[in-house]
Amino acid sequence: MIIWILNSDSGIKLLYKSFLKTDADEDIVSGFLTAFHHFSMEEFHQSLESIEMGGLKWIYTLEPKFKLLFVAADVRSVKTEILRGRLNVIKEAFLKEFEPVWIKKKRSWDGNMNVYLPFLKVIEDYYGQWEEVESISQVADFFDVLGVFQQIFIKLRNILENKMYTKSKSLVLNQIEKTYNKLKKQEEYLQQPELENITFSKESWFTIIDINLLKCEKEVTTKYLKSLLYETVHIIHDVKGKNLCFKYFSDEKVYSYIYNNMDLLKDLNLNMFFLELFLLI
Repeated sequence: MIIWILNSDSGIKLLYKSFLKTDADEDIVSGFLTAFHHFSMEEFHQSLESIEMGGLKWIYTLEPKFKLLFVAADVRSVKTEILRGRLNVIKEAFLKEFEPVWIKKKRSWDGNMNVYLPFLKVIEDYYGQWEEVESISQVADFFDVLGVFQQIFIKLRNILENKMYTKSKSLVLNQIEKTYNKLKKQEEYLQQPELENITFSKESWFTIIDINLLKCEKEVTTKYLKSLLYETVHIIHDVKGKNLCFKYFSDEKVYSYIYNNMDLLKDLNLNMFFLELFLLI
């Protein structure tokens, strides 16, 4: 796996980490990746999401609010959804860590790049955990489960941020907070201490990236995530109504995500849950 974190406007490299043997010049590749992204935006009016070249699979994630481009590359045998999920874990962790720095620098990433170097250890820790999980066959698809839920929660957060006025957003967040606090106190979940790392706050939304896959039961964790997502979707439905929900989910490409990942959802036994949740609300 190879990771780049770039300024999407200038192409300046904030961080680079490779776990693969490669002779490529990281700075030259950084410029190429940014140029390729700009070409995609100018010619197709949308950010490039994934390509295959040079014997590798490449995944792009643009964060326009922060003017950042996150890129991951890995061998072609790695599932696209796994690679995308890992890249999003790194993206969310980086933004959580460095948004205060970005604000302090007056919404700029310029200046001393050494301030970002400690995050390389975070990337290494995540990668080490993923490698450890992959070596254990009985939890091989656990990461896929977390990746799917993380993607859907991100899309719901985007709906709150981009589609709702302050009053509706506040109402939804207040109700989610109450439901979250109630759910996590249920005896079944209290017996799984690692679930404490699945957190919610009105400011940071849901965070599941800190959970240690080796220290929790897959079935209980999946059930907990299902409950959180079910309640969240129905709270949005109750506040905004069925028709607006269908429009929101369509605009944020929730339906496209489910359709494009139906094979994965079937493998994870999540297909009917997501279809019923988003189509029969």
